[in-house]
Amino acid sequence: MTESIDPAIPLGTTESVEWSGRPRITTILPAVVIGVLLLVFGIVVSVSGESLMFLAIVPLGVAIPLWKYIALQGVQYVITDEALYVKRGVLTRSVTQANLETVQNSSFGQDITGSIFGYGSVTFEIAGGDDLSFRAIEDPRAIRALVDRAASNGDGLGGGRWEESAIPGDLTQWQQIRDEIRAIRSTFER
Repeated sequence: MTESIDPAIPLGTTESVEWSGRPRITTILPAVVIGVLLLVFGIVVSVSGESLMFLAIVPLGVAIPLWKYIALQGVQYVITDEALYVKRGVLTRSVTQANLETVQNSSFGQDITGSIFGYGSVTFEIAGGDDLSFRAIEDPRAIRALVDRAASNGDGLGGGRWEESAIPGDLTQWQQIRDEIRAIRSTFER
């Protein structure tokens, strides 16, 4: 699933978007239920003659689901071949970015409604930073697998390019260095 990317997300010129999404719209259903209950209560109260109560409750019954919808539309998740992004906000925006090489672990979860309707959340543990979560997304297991493959390969999501390690030498050379350091350490401990 790829959709238009909000301009607030600072994509690099060489980054390619592998996936983008938003929280599932059905997650606003509890707010809609509360709004409908408030509207019904407001109408019942107005029939009984309390017009002032009607004027207080009915706008609240409309505002709660509308606010939840606007807040939900202000969230966007993006996975590129280099990083993860979470954008929040409509008028004021904040973007959290984590490079794929800093992703240490990931987990996904689904509550009972998520299990029934196929959505859930994925949490990524980021080295040296706060965890990053994609909440109420479609098929969280597939998104987790996509990021896990990219983070563990070190070759980006395309799988075609392999980057050389920045650490020089091979395992045998590093074992020899370790043995030399142990020898030097044992000399000083005597």
